[in-house]
Amino acid sequence: MKTRSNILNLLFLLITAMVMIATITGIEWLHYSSMPLVMIWIAANFMIMTKPQPNRWLVMTAFFFSWVGDVFLMFGSKNDLFFFAGVGGFFIAQVTYIIAFSKFNIKPGKGFIAQKPLLVLPYLAYVVVIYSILYPHLEGIMKPVVALYAISLMGMSAVALNRKGLMDPASFRILFTGTIFFMISDSILALNKFAIDIPQEGLLVLSTYVLAQFLIMQGLIKGSKS
Repeated sequence: MKTRSNILNLLFLLITAMVMIATITGIEWLHYSSMPLVMIWIAANFMIMTKPQPNRWLVMTAFFFSWVGDVFLMFGSKNDLFFFAGVGGFFIAQVTYIIAFSKFNIKPGKGFIAQKPLLVLPYLAYVVVIYSILYPHLEGIMKPVVALYAISLMGMSAVALNRKGLMDPASFRILFTGTIFFMISDSILALNKFAIDIPQEGLLVLSTYVLAQFLIMQGLIKGSKS
């Protein structure tokens, strides 16, 4: 089992290295061939490392729509329709993550945020700050679309935080950290797309995004084994 895990992790490092090299050098064919492999590896590794159990399909659905988002966003710089389609894929992924986090491998009981509702306030504050920066640069339908996506992204992380005490502590920390990196990645992407130019935006977005998905997957795997 350990040898298989090491081989899988080595393969992931190779895929990640290809994505980062493609981002730094701007080699399109390398980017197009390596980026879709990230979520394929994550989904495959999750299936290999977990046993069949209720609601595992929800996690796989979130992985699938993340992959859809990755594929469309690869072409986002060529046409805004691809960018918006990618955002749509990730919106569905966020909603599915919310459902999965509320159901997949948790103990019966009252969640952390359910016990301390005021913990929602930092998420609301974050949405308000980011949206207030983006709002002057948004037009028409993009105003409600961006707001809805921001709420879904914060909701995903909040539901992950709510799992505290309902799953293994180590797996919770890994999973929750993954959602924070997801927030960072999408925030950088949105700010650069609509408001301000961020140096090395592509590298920052992809590095935090890949790490986010990896940590979410590892947290769920570890939680399913505990």
